[in-house]
Amino acid sequence: MDWDERAEHSHRADSLAWSSKFNEARGGPLSTWLSTFRNGLSCEVVGDLCGSFNWCCNVQFEDNIKWIVRFAVPGKVMNGDEKIRSEVATMRFIKTETTIPIPLVIAWGTSDDNPLGLGAFILMEFIEGESLGKILEECPEPEHGPILKSDIDENDLETVYRQVANILLQLSEHDFSQIGSLSTIDDKHSCAASRPLTLKLNEIESHGGVFVGHNISRTFSSATEYFHHVADQGMRHLVKQPNSIDNVDDARSKYTYCSILKAIISHFISSEHDRGPFKLICDDMRFGNILVNNAKDLKIVAVLDWEWAYTAPYQMLYSPPRWLLIKKPIHWDADDNPEVPYLSQYKSQFQKFLQILEVEERQRARDMGRTLTGEIMSSLMRKSMDDGKFWFHELVYSCFESPSNPAWAAIREIIPNLDELSGASDTGLSTFVNDKMEQLRLYDVEWTALKEEIDREAAEFEALKRKIEEEDANEI
Repeated sequence: MDWDERAEHSHRADSLAWSSKFNEARGGPLSTWLSTFRNGLSCEVVGDLCGSFNWCCNVQFEDNIKWIVRFAVPGKVMNGDEKIRSEVATMRFIKTETTIPIPLVIAWGTSDDNPLGLGAFILMEFIEGESLGKILEECPEPEHGPILKSDIDENDLETVYRQVANILLQLSEHDFSQIGSLSTIDDKHSCAASRPLTLKLNEIESHGGVFVGHNISRTFSSATEYFHHVADQGMRHLVKQPNSIDNVDDARSKYTYCSILKAIISHFISSEHDRGPFKLICDDMRFGNILVNNAKDLKIVAVLDWEWAYTAPYQMLYSPPRWLLIKKPIHWDADDNPEVPYLSQYKSQFQKFLQILEVEERQRARDMGRTLTGEIMSSLMRKSMDDGKFWFHELVYSCFESPSNPAWAAIREIIPNLDELSGASDTGLSTFVNDKMEQLRLYDVEWTALKEEIDREAAEFEALKRKIEEEDANEI
């Protein structure tokens, strides 16, 4: 599914406006403000990093203490204040309840708390390290996107997997009674008290221009309820984004598969955990958000970016990590023609990870004086891969994907009569297709006109720029 270019243009303008305001404040005003958090001790910005959702500045004080200030960028983040509240609550929970290495939150605030007008922010300690993603990725990057190195040292992989296994095991030890984003209570305790702010919700609203979460302000008490909510988000996205379809056949296919997703939810629910307990997960957990001390030791020194973390259905934490190959399963395109099929590559890495996870489960149980009983993470992950929950979760996570993606292909093997489950009437389908084709026609007209205006303004700017450069050259 294409993005809504009108929404992209509008949100890009928001981001550029913020960037302009930031550039004005980056020197003296920003340093002066940050100094107030250390009793006026002078500091300077010594580096910047613009990520997918945030602008980060490295700040060094005169006593050589380093901090990071992190701003949620409007246009990239649709709910900056809400995102920061949840992220801080999650980081504080992780810091106090686990030994997972993360930066210490020093201060934070919403848009109203920022005197520079730069929106919601977090101040945190600076942790020196190298991106694990860059160490593990194939280099140079293949044409079809980032992927795990084919010649990675097995000992290095074991070192990484052992630490990742312990991170997941620690997360599994904490139960929550509701599905939602964490909130801080009494400035000390965290609980799931607000709607789950997911990466999917942000992406649909940002790139699709469709607000799919505006009427949800609550938590969920069952996996069934939550998965139906996610399926409804997908249908609303399809219906409301005017260019969500390419043609009549595409409209029929997407509507059918959106309907099927709701129909198969009961097939993939872990009934024994439908009403909890719920577990903390992070949509953006991946090697690229992990720092290690160096490429030799590979000791994890920080797990970053907890902004899209929330308490989720039990089964989602106990599903195989979708980022073991770096490339997400939903993007395993056979047309990439990898030397070894992506699924074969993944299963090979997953088996290695499972073996290490099983060892770490036993060791952690011994360290805590417990006996491994009942369902354990390794067995549940293996089961999730075998019974298709792994692929169902890919559909829950993803958006803007066509029905021809690998997840639907895998689910079709599990449920052969998939096409019979849509429940969509011929009349309803016909009405939807007609409405979408008219939406697409109007969208094309509107976007063509807007694109012409954008191109005209760009041409005028370039002409003015050339004129000024020529005048300057003549003066010289």
